[in-house]
Amino acid sequence: MAPRNPRRPGPRKPVSGQWWQPGVYGSAPAVALWILARLPAGLLLSMTGMPAAPAWLNLGGDTVFVTGWVASALLLWFTRRRPAPPAAPTTDAQAAAETAAIGASGTGSALGG
Repeated sequence: MAPRNPRRPGPRKPVSGQWWQPGVYGSAPAVALWILARLPAGLLLSMTGMPAAPAWLNLGGDTVFVTGWVASALLLWFTRRRPAPPAAPTTDAQAAAETAAIGASGTGSALGG
């Protein structure tokens, strides 16, 4: 039987935000525009009055689709978790290190002279 322990200790942090939503919500209108572009040319001409309506609907669908997924990628990139910066030594630790260096030289001079 497989153990039920999590592979990583500690609480799991989900990806902050719903990064996929702009792409998914942009895909639905894009698909609708692509479907409208496939309607018969006479029907589109009577509805829009533009002979180039299928091309414009295709372009609109492409634009909405790409914009949604680029927004998802940017959201995922800017909300990613970054590792914590290394901790800088505190002033107490620096003072202790300097004191140890002075004591090790035996002369009382930090330059070792």
